[in-house]
Amino acid sequence: MEEIQNEIQRLNQSNAIKGPVVTGLKDIFALMTKDRLSFIAANCALAGRSKLKKQELADALYERIAEPAYVRAAFIAAEPKEWELVSRLLKVPSIQDNAIMLDAYLFLMDKGLVFSFMERNELFIAMPAEVKDAFGKLHQPSFRKERGEHQLVLRYIEAAANLYGICPVDKVIAIINEQNGSQLTESQFNRIRSSVSDKLLTWNVQRGLLFSDNLDGESLDDYEAFLESVKDKPYYIPPKEELLRYADIDYFEMTPQLEMLKHYIVQRLGKSERLAHALVDDIQLACAMEEPLGVIMEEFENRSINLSKKQLDELMPLIIQVHNTTRMWSTRGYTPDELSAMRNQEAKPGNVVQFPSASSKVGRNDPCPCGSGKKYKKCCL
Repeated sequence: MEEIQNEIQRLNQSNAIKGPVVTGLKDIFALMTKDRLSFIAANCALAGRSKLKKQELADALYERIAEPAYVRAAFIAAEPKEWELVSRLLKVPSIQDNAIMLDAYLFLMDKGLVFSFMERNELFIAMPAEVKDAFGKLHQPSFRKERGEHQLVLRYIEAAANLYGICPVDKVIAIINEQNGSQLTESQFNRIRSSVSDKLLTWNVQRGLLFSDNLDGESLDDYEAFLESVKDKPYYIPPKEELLRYADIDYFEMTPQLEMLKHYIVQRLGKSERLAHALVDDIQLACAMEEPLGVIMEEFENRSINLSKKQLDELMPLIIQVHNTTRMWSTRGYTPDELSAMRNQEAKPGNVVQFPSASSKVGRNDPCPCGSGKKYKKCCL
């Protein structure tokens, strides 16, 4: 933990202006090198910046950053953690926080909207007075309405990329409109996603396709081949609240099957809750990525957990059940069990990805799959 804190402080120091807090934009620029000003100018898309001398560059940046329209566009694109910082800075001269994470302010600083200062080993974040003045000139109700709509679309984009892996843009737009009674157009969609194109994203849009950066493939042809392989499968589209949970790249459903596996790891293998939780997380991810069973079992080996034959025999049904109740990209967000049940006996061979397994359904009076020896209804049910 101490090493992490030291690294955070080192990164914060490397980006900070050395000295007391200054809140006038021209005064801040006077403390910066031309290279630093040029970097901000590039993020502002300032035309002709390479031909400007330092003072000319500072003057041009001042005019750009003090524009209400510029401030509006950047603040609308700010992520929730960035907007939280903006909201705090609008009310105070500066914030002192040595432990603040770079991703909470780096985008804003690159845009020239906030700056960091290091004085006597204390880190301060401040917003120039000119930026506050520009924001104050905005019509607040319309700004907040547009920001809310903008952020909602971005959350849907992130959720669709995480849940489906790849999805046509027109399908994402249709889901947004259906769940919100809106009339989002493709041009509006493209304008919103382009507004965050200079951010570090976990998704991309090309050739009318939204896809996760975690999708294996070397070209758009690979992605289109994947889309072709799932074209006959329906999309799992949960209610809005549930769907938007997938905007968090780390989110997954903690199913009863995962709980049973975790219970077994704690009770039968004698491992801590913390280790069991981490192990279950990794097994769920491996199942979601459709890794082979051997790769999934390596998660135990990686943690130096040596399993006896009896334990392996007990674990296999649990892991198979987890696999078959995990949402996957190849089943368009459905679990293999859900898709199989929907198609009943009409499913074509190979359309549902499953390990060879017994049924995942456990009777109330059957022995609990966790291996405790108790009946399921008195153990993990």
